[in-house]
Amino acid sequence: MPSATVTEDFAVRVYPSVLRFNAAHFITYDDTCENLHGHNFHVRIEARGKNSKDAFVVDFVKLSEIAAGICDTLHDKVLLPGNSHEVELRHERGVVHVASYDKQFSFPEANCCILPVANTTAEMLAWYVCDRLLSELGEGDGIGQLSEVEVAVEEADQQWGVYRKTIGSSGKGC
Repeated sequence: MPSATVTEDFAVRVYPSVLRFNAAHFITYDDTCENLHGHNFHVRIEARGKNSKDAFVVDFVKLSEIAAGICDTLHDKVLLPGNSHEVELRHERGVVHVASYDKQFSFPEANCCILPVANTTAEMLAWYVCDRLLSELGEGDGIGQLSEVEVAVEEADQQWGVYRKTIGSSGKGC
């Protein structure tokens, strides 16, 4: 009888209090645009992979610091989808004019964060945070032997949008 292959996989989870941001957004669905509203978003991260020679998957502190920096860029902003076919963004003299279906908004440009997403759902916010996190970890070779990263964004109490990225064998993400 052949022996079973055993693989070892370790994980770290971080969701310190600094992984949060307050922001306004709206989403589009079923040919409608919902009202502008805000949330107190929370972020949770899980990173999986092989342990390093120092017996850890990834540095907790570095992971938390980078993620907190990403959250800071979203804090107290109006989150807008930069890749939407249903939302038109027009910049004029420091103001972003937004039009979608029956809604129109205007915001000071400094109060906006235009994201490379089609919709500002919790799932797409999780994707965005993960993409930025892997990019910034990769700049300092902090990805190491990570095989998977999962980011979850809580939009309302116990309502999470989740994105999971499998990282190739080269250790490089996005």
